[in-house]
Amino acid sequence: MVYKRDGRTAYFVTVPTRTGRVKRSTGTTHRGTALAIENMLVALGPKGERAWDLLDRVEANTLQLGDLYDAWRFNRIAQFRDELRAADERRKEPDLRDHLENWQAWLADRVRRDTAQHYLAHARTLVVATEPFPVSSFTAPAIASWLATRSRLPQKRRPSTTNSRRKFDETPRPVSGTTRRKYLAAVQSFAGYLVEIGILTTNVARDVKAPKAAKPRVVELELADVKRIVEGAEQPFRALFAVLYGAGVEISAALSCVESDVNADRRELRARGTKAHTRDRVVRIADWAWSHVEKHLGTVTPGERLFRGINRWTVGDVHRERLRALGLPHHRVHDARHFYAVRAVRAGTPYELVARQLGHADVQMVARVYGKYAPTSDDRDRWEKIAAKLDADREAQKSKKIGEMGTTLGTSLEKQHEPTTLSDWLVDSRGGTRTHDPGIMSAVL
Repeated sequence: MVYKRDGRTAYFVTVPTRTGRVKRSTGTTHRGTALAIENMLVALGPKGERAWDLLDRVEANTLQLGDLYDAWRFNRIAQFRDELRAADERRKEPDLRDHLENWQAWLADRVRRDTAQHYLAHARTLVVATEPFPVSSFTAPAIASWLATRSRLPQKRRPSTTNSRRKFDETPRPVSGTTRRKYLAAVQSFAGYLVEIGILTTNVARDVKAPKAAKPRVVELELADVKRIVEGAEQPFRALFAVLYGAGVEISAALSCVESDVNADRRELRARGTKAHTRDRVVRIADWAWSHVEKHLGTVTPGERLFRGINRWTVGDVHRERLRALGLPHHRVHDARHFYAVRAVRAGTPYELVARQLGHADVQMVARVYGKYAPTSDDRDRWEKIAAKLDADREAQKSKKIGEMGTTLGTSLEKQHEPTTLSDWLVDSRGGTRTHDPGIMSAVL
């Protein structure tokens, strides 16, 4: 018999159990459906199938009558039992949500703090904090499916205290291939940690093919415009922009520099980047930028951070304001590296030097991204003329040196006033040995 309780809108029924009956809600306000649920309980009860495995779950409130009725109505009880057993097995497995915090501690001495925070934000879109995530759900197909549906994270904004003209956030769009690669890197790191602690036997995330990276973004800037950006900024931003544009240093490495990292005699700076081991390198600051850095050095206490009290967000705000004031197209602070690389490659700087300055492990990325800016045939002719002039100057200096040595090392005062020849110099300097053999002469030189 179905009935209603005081103050309740849903119908109740009595459910047969191994020891008697218990009252349970049908979850529906429709009397016909409630009567159908009652008929189901008769069919599954002691006078029917004696489906105690299902009725015990209803008694323990781990199975709702509505879910059981849906399976019974569509004649899929056997499949429903398999699904329940599989869910039980998953509940016995380790929940990956419990390992996220320890994974962050594991990352502490492996990546930068902000990188670890980004990894966690990316991983939490897969391992959601509000839902169990057993180990069996952490498979390559599941990761690939998750990766294909990634969209931009909602932007976090402070609530406005005034009438703001800010527009509403756009509908999240799918992320680019480059950003998907970052999502995958985060999950691969998490899987690597699970392998180390014995939760997984293999890194399943490594079986997922990384999405194709987006086309490299290169911003072409002229030196005159860059000087306007740098020279119009107040200190310490002027010196910081000079380091970013004049040395190709990334913002995080520049902000971590201290006074002792600067070699004023060689105009060099040690950039302690952490993205890769090659990012910890010594860079040369361009001549046009050095004067701004040198002036700022005079205001820094020995051992103090070069750019104390500012962060990357403040730098970005000041940089955007400079671009607006000058009417220049928007570009990111990070694009200062592009300016340095393009200018260096156009000047004919070897790729090895450019790669070392930027902190790349090899020249592949420099050649792939900036190779199109290599000098033209006219540029090569111009540099060949410069090289030829340098060669001629060296030869002239060498000849002059030989002449001076022959005059100084003569054996008599009269001989010093005579025309000095190479053979005469060889006689005096080699103990009287006279020879015109080119091999011996080159050895002497």
